Amino acid sequence: MNVSDAIESRRSYRVFKNDHVPKDLIKKILTAGGQAPSSANMQPWEFVVVSGQERDDLSQMMLKSFKDQKKGYDILGKDSYFPQQLLGRRKKFFKDVFKKLFKHKVSPMKFVMEGTLRFYGAPIIILAFIDKRIAKRFLFDIGACVQNIVLAAQSEGLGTHLLGLILKFQDAVKEKLHVLEEKEMVVGICLGYPDMNNPINDFKPDRVDLDQFVKWVGF
Repeated sequence: MNVSDAIESRRSYRVFKNDHVPKDLIKKILTAGGQAPSSANMQPWEFVVVSGQERDDLSQMMLKSFKDQKKGYDILGKDSYFPQQLLGRRKKFFKDVFKKLFKHKVSPMKFVMEGTLRFYGAPIIILAFIDKRIAKRFLFDIGACVQNIVLAAQSEGLGTHLLGLILKFQDAVKEKLHVLEEKEMVVGICLGYPDMNNPINDFKPDRVDLDQFVKWVGF
């Protein structure tokens, strides 16, 4: 699969098979991530890859914390500032995905909240970290690395889903996985073979036209 095909076909999968993902294939995908550009070639990304019983234990720990503390998604954007245009896109996304879930008789809030903390059934969860003492601008490098990982996975017939909710539990996650305090978890990546027989995986949100995010100068 070429890069353009991987970009076009990529989506955030929400149901994964429990099929084994070979470690060599995971290494190949992470190696692709490591080829991303970074400022002064510092390569500030660090990853923890979790599978098996440790993956299950991590999921159960976060699910328990979620139920005890109710640290869920800020669906309506009340807890963070979003420009009106972005807030509108956010609300439309949740409306569309909830409509899809309702259609298939799935409880939307439970699916999104608890499904996230179950890694949507993916057998592999990759946690990305950065040293929190360095400037936030280097998060861009992590983003480039993660995008490489996502596209490499897609090209290999695997699927991904990027997770943000898990960041609310990162202190407990770092303690459980023996990650140093000075490290900051920035995103989780579900990795596995998507279940394409599940209609939930048909969902792919619309993208805005170029004229909504590009300004042309000198053309």
